[in-house]
Amino acid sequence: MHTKPTTKAPLALAIAALLHAATAGAANYGTDLNLTMMPAAGGMGGVGVASPQDVGSAVFGNPATLSDFTGTQFMFGATFYSVDVTDTHDGSVTGTAWRDDSQAGPYLVPNIAVSQSLSDSTVLGLGLSVVGGIGSDFRGAPGSLNPLAEVLLFGANAGVGYQVSDNFSVGAAATIAMGLAQVGLSTNTASTSGFGIRGTLGATYTLGATRIGGYYRSPLSVDFDNLVQYSASGFHDATIEQPQEVAIGISNQSLLDGRLLLEADVIWKNWESAETYEDIYDDQTIFAVGAQLRQGPWRWRVGYTHAPSPIKSNVGSRIGNIDSLLVGGVTVPMSSALVQYVQATGAEVVWEDQISLGLGWDINAHMSLDTHVAFALDRSENIGGTEVDASAWQLGAALTWRF
Repeated sequence: MHTKPTTKAPLALAIAALLHAATAGAANYGTDLNLTMMPAAGGMGGVGVASPQDVGSAVFGNPATLSDFTGTQFMFGATFYSVDVTDTHDGSVTGTAWRDDSQAGPYLVPNIAVSQSLSDSTVLGLGLSVVGGIGSDFRGAPGSLNPLAEVLLFGANAGVGYQVSDNFSVGAAATIAMGLAQVGLSTNTASTSGFGIRGTLGATYTLGATRIGGYYRSPLSVDFDNLVQYSASGFHDATIEQPQEVAIGISNQSLLDGRLLLEADVIWKNWESAETYEDIYDDQTIFAVGAQLRQGPWRWRVGYTHAPSPIKSNVGSRIGNIDSLLVGGVTVPMSSALVQYVQATGAEVVWEDQISLGLGWDINAHMSLDTHVAFALDRSENIGGTEVDASAWQLGAALTWRF
């Protein structure tokens, strides 16, 4: 009774490891962070496609908005991020029913960015942050067979914004990402790293107190060599993509004598065309709204985001090019039940709604402080034979110097 489940479960866990090694993201945007961890944008639901309020959101968001950050501006900060995930499995895959909390995290996400005017119309932006990540750790849960996977994608961004006219700006950015994957699946996995690159093209158009912005971001493919042993021939390489995306945003600053900024973003993430993700996630259309009220040196912020769960319901019997794994010297085939077990124990970003609050303070003419707190509201979802209950919270701050 135990021999068969013990063979299948490590397979599911190893595939989960592959997913994590390819991904890296959290918060409310699947496994991508976007602007949700930035010091000002994080308090406004992650908005910033049209009118970002911190230089990091321009560097890692719509590069056309870099033209707003003239002179020299330097931002240094971080966001503390904690995830709460509880899985309840009925034993259909492992042979033993189990329930436990994931022990992964918490995490600290660095946010470093600088902008520098090159001319009256051209601004350079550079930054370093975590652009994606995910983690789960059910080691020690009796009957779970110890799923474990943690991955981080660090992104170094370089972008340029160019103001074509008083109303129109364009921009381009490149992201060089390094992925770190560490998973624990007995002797069938390894700790490895990989690199990838992606590009972003954006534009903004301003008409009075209203601005419209948008960008296209290419996929981010990260190759992980010799990650999982899938047969007697050796370890298997995995290539996994963060998805391409299209974003449109609108902002308005006509109310309360221009002291109230309202902003809304719509972001489409093409998980169904992203390598490996296409087998476990559906496309997402994310809606985010945020507001900022300026009162003297203070800026009060609030935001809300809705992102439908990306968990795919009609799954197949493979994830990427992995359709089997070597377990105990035996090659075990994948199945749809195992794919769902992977979704539930390794890719379980099921929360859909996030609320946030933020505060900005101009300490003096050259220095400001931005802080935020955000909560991904608790939500449950049944994935195959597993019920997943997940929520998250974060607290971030950064100082910005202007010269």
